[in-house]
Amino acid sequence: MSHGAFAITEQEDGKKLFVDNACPGDEIEYEVYNEHKSFSYANITELITESPLRAKDPKCKIHKVCGSCQWQHIDYQEQLKFKKQNLLDFIQHSKIDISNIEIADVIPMEDPWNYRNKVIYPVDTVPSTGRLMAGYFKRNSNELINVKHCPIQYSIFDEIIERVKDLCTENGIIKKFLRHILVRSNSNKKQILVCLIVRNKELEKENYLKLRKTLKQISEEFSIIKSTSINYNDQSTNVILGSKSEVVTGKGYIIDNFGDLNLKISAESFYQVNTSQFSKIIDLIEPHIKDGDKILDAYCGIGTISLSLAKRKANLSITGIEIIKTAVENAQLNALDNAIEAVYIHSKIEDNIEDFRNEDFDALIINPPRKGCTTKVLHNLGEIKSKKIIYVSCNPATLTRDIEYLQDFGYKTTYIQAIDMFPHSFHFETLAILERS
Repeated sequence: MSHGAFAITEQEDGKKLFVDNACPGDEIEYEVYNEHKSFSYANITELITESPLRAKDPKCKIHKVCGSCQWQHIDYQEQLKFKKQNLLDFIQHSKIDISNIEIADVIPMEDPWNYRNKVIYPVDTVPSTGRLMAGYFKRNSNELINVKHCPIQYSIFDEIIERVKDLCTENGIIKKFLRHILVRSNSNKKQILVCLIVRNKELEKENYLKLRKTLKQISEEFSIIKSTSINYNDQSTNVILGSKSEVVTGKGYIIDNFGDLNLKISAESFYQVNTSQFSKIIDLIEPHIKDGDKILDAYCGIGTISLSLAKRKANLSITGIEIIKTAVENAQLNALDNAIEAVYIHSKIEDNIEDFRNEDFDALIINPPRKGCTTKVLHNLGEIKSKKIIYVSCNPATLTRDIEYLQDFGYKTTYIQAIDMFPHSFHFETLAILERS
């Protein structure tokens, strides 16, 4: 399996063939739909012999076309093996020295279903009926699939999102000004947040009132919906959430019990979508932190990692940096609510990281987005006096690239562990510990 949606085979002329919905061990007939000089992409036209590694009864009826679960057709235990191999492939094609490290198996989920605590669906409008659709895009396409049931997310989301679509249709809310529907829950599914993401420049007063009416209606129908909001985003990019939001009902956040913490989470804040697996990452980080350590928590989000560690270790000195303003506000409140002393700074990390080059830290914690760290951030991280870097990554490609860069500053990788945060997709989380004398 590639680190992507495709199984890889080789044609007679040696050209690599990436086949959608295939599984190693399949015997297939195929049709090429995208040809390049040294590789091609293909679809299966006939599955002649099924691989023994295939899942016997995939739960989702649309998994073959939906862009969310690229590996649901593969047995879960085999998914874990392919993810480990993906990680090893990236490491072996890098200059990372792992001569003294044994790469363990990927840490699995006990039950790899109904784990996502947040979904964001793009929307579309059926021209003939005005009916609002919401779901995921077809693979390699801009065609939207109207999702009514998704087995990897909290099951309560199905009912809520379907009702939101009904209300939007009844109230005349259309794709012209509505971009996405966001639904987020706490771990016990007793507090839910709903956010409608809109194009402000297309939003006349009449449509604005329709949005507020819809959110008030959904709040009244579902008592577990504790907050609703409108988020404004006019950017023509793949960034989903804009920087401006308006709370319609509730306080603008929900509260989750994560370990020993009570965490406030807003619609805009980054929070891991699989909290049961993320708690295992905290367990893995804990032995690498000592009482009294001074920590810089870059890309800190709402403070989940550093505050969790502060509950387990005494007298930590914590400084966090985060670009999303509401996440920083959440982090500051979370520290206060949990009686933890910590400083959280609202800043783009590239603009602020140089301020810490003359300080001594025991550990730098970095949990960047999929694109990893910029060269400027990596250089400044390397210049900071620190004994170790704790790197949490959702992308093994950028993780290995960034580790290579940090090796030039005397860091050596002493620990790598993959955790399956995203069952039935090709994605996974990796924890790496880098140390220097």
